[in-house]
Amino acid sequence: MKYVALLSGGKDSCYNLLHCYKNSHELVAAASLRPEPGRDLDEIDSYMYQTVGQDAIEYVAEALDVPLYRRVISGSAVDMTSEYGSRNARKNGALEGDETEDLYILLSTVKEAHPDIQGVSVGAILSNYQRVRVEHVCRRLALTPLCYLWQRDQAELLNEMIEAGLEAVIIKVAGIGLTADHLGKTLSQMSATLLKLNSLYGSHICGEGGEYETLTLDCPLFRHKIRLVDTETVVHSDSDFATVAYLRIRSATLEEKEETTVRPVVPPLLEENGDALREDIGQSLCSQQQVAEFLPYDQAAAVLYYPGTRGKQVGSWVVVPNVHGDLGREPSVPVEDEVRQCFQIIEG
Repeated sequence: MKYVALLSGGKDSCYNLLHCYKNSHELVAAASLRPEPGRDLDEIDSYMYQTVGQDAIEYVAEALDVPLYRRVISGSAVDMTSEYGSRNARKNGALEGDETEDLYILLSTVKEAHPDIQGVSVGAILSNYQRVRVEHVCRRLALTPLCYLWQRDQAELLNEMIEAGLEAVIIKVAGIGLTADHLGKTLSQMSATLLKLNSLYGSHICGEGGEYETLTLDCPLFRHKIRLVDTETVVHSDSDFATVAYLRIRSATLEEKEETTVRPVVPPLLEENGDALREDIGQSLCSQQQVAEFLPYDQAAAVLYYPGTRGKQVGSWVVVPNVHGDLGREPSVPVEDEVRQCFQIIEG
């Protein structure tokens, strides 16, 4: 499908694009929310958006060779609960003054300019707060969120980004063990440090706790590579616990580059435990099918458990595994009849 990229300029939003490409989606535009011009970054307290690095976001869009749509963040975090708006899809669900509505207006503008867009690339990894609000906006606009990094192991992700040829530098630090000296260093240079800080203090390896922010200078989808020409280090607070500092991008240029192969690592659908469970289920279904071929319908429906397992008592409870109605033979059976059949099997 054709899609728009929610672009912060950081490693996550850019790496997610590689997975979109790998899944044959077509990037047609980028969208980004920014603080009001002239407003210092430390005044922006957004729960939703990365505001640092916005002075270089246009270079990222140019490197991708797609139009960039921008909007100033006018709202704030009005609703900070775990849900947002109404669960009823027929209702608008807008909450006046909330920063989530800035995203709705921005994506509405993009959709008006590109009515064939069906998806939105989102580089979210861990934040349910962000996920709920992005999904709410997408549902209202009939767009599909494309979130290939969601809930991935952060150590694996960081390594995959480096291996895929994504070059991103740290442009903000705000976590224990990170200092202004780390600004401008690449993910490859920082990998060992980030893993060590995770081991010592539980810091998020991909910065999901706000420990650091990044700016992507190159990735396989870029038509040009970004080179930082002039930067300024701004230190907001310098403490023994956690320095807060960021790079202000004064100027940058785009350089020609050779075309590179897009090769993001596609993780297996299931983890090791999930694969083992799927194999067991497959063997069980095969065994039950073989048994059913030689039994009348009522007896076949009474096959209760996987081979090698049996019911057991736990305290005052009796556990009987794998009781189910035989919908494979009668797909139109109402759920009430299926439940009744399950109780009849247990009673037998």
